Amino acid sequence: MPVILGLDIATVTGFALYDTDASLSSIKTGLIKAEGNDAEQKAASIAMQMVKLITSTKDSEGRIGIDFIALEQPMRNVVSFKKTRQTLAGPVEENTINPNALQLSSLSGAVVGIIAAYRLPWVTIPSSTWRKHFLGMGRSPGFDRAAWKRVAVERCRALRITVKNADAAEAVGIAMAAEASQEFRYLKVGRAAA
Repeated sequence: MPVILGLDIATVTGFALYDTDASLSSIKTGLIKAEGNDAEQKAASIAMQMVKLITSTKDSEGRIGIDFIALEQPMRNVVSFKKTRQTLAGPVEENTINPNALQLSSLSGAVVGIIAAYRLPWVTIPSSTWRKHFLGMGRSPGFDRAAWKRVAVERCRALRITVKNADAAEAVGIAMAAEASQEFRYLKVGRAAA
């Protein structure tokens, strides 16, 4: 019974444990909150919590109960945008970036380091890929971030999957899309042949 761990990595990371041989309503979800004052402390926090999550799945013989891990692929570019700031001389327009976008790579790197240390197979899945698989649509004009999150929660509710928030719902989508990935299929074929 292959178990996939889906991860929507952020400062509040949603996770979903998906037993591909069980009913969808049995998917277990939760959240990991990265604590700390800066990106490095938050990366260390998420790494330690990943260790706890992985080891919590061990059976009585000490075997890890996760067979495959999928995480949403972090954006590979940092997008700048214009922001107006008020000064004594009046409004000033300046270019800026979302600092959370920079932090996501640190958090993802910490998670991948822990996954690699446990020698667990893994894959990154672009948001457009898991959304198309889970929600039936990739990027749609006019859909903003809040709309995507709302639709993910609604989809989980329709499937009778209990989720605490949109981060956990997106992790469900990532885990379910991982089942269709080439990497997961290779893992399954290898186990069937063994």
